[in-house]
Amino acid sequence: MGSSLLRYKEQIVLVLRDDATGKILQRLEIGPNIVTNSGDKYYAQRGAAETPTRTYSAGMMVVANSFKRAATKAATFGDFKLAGTYTGRQTFDAGYPKTNDSDTDNTGRTVDAVTYKRTYTTAQANYTIKAVGISQLNATSASAAGVRELASYKTLSVSLQVTKTSSQTLTAYINHTFNGV
Repeated sequence: MGSSLLRYKEQIVLVLRDDATGKILQRLEIGPNIVTNSGDKYYAQRGAAETPTRTYSAGMMVVANSFKRAATKAATFGDFKLAGTYTGRQTFDAGYPKTNDSDTDNTGRTVDAVTYKRTYTTAQANYTIKAVGISQLNATSASAAGVRELASYKTLSVSLQVTKTSSQTLTAYINHTFNGV
């Protein structure tokens, strides 16, 4: 009997650049990140042309300096620990999310992937990044339904953590690739 299960691959790509020279200092390809239960529902509703319960296409990228627990399907925004003013929670770059990303810095892009992208300026997310994800717009750690939802969540092992300073920019890509079996 053939399988009709849909499989998807998630990959995070982090590109750290020197702001003055534009030179790439570090590129990490990290995967997989977990598409959460809320993310699964979002993609299912989009695939059925239904109005999504949670809207992640107008959401935010999150790079956090710490986390409360390792990645799980039930992860919420409250699982991130963010430095002071939430500079690690930012809206996506213009034109994202999108499919068939043409940005060559995104080594995880494919024609059948949804790519989310955020470029962090020299004033944002200046710390060691230990977790990455996609949240709803202006997500908080409050207990109200919806404000805590995440589409995806990844905690980074020590060897995959990135330390960003105010003389650097960071571009974060999260790719969700859908492939039938």
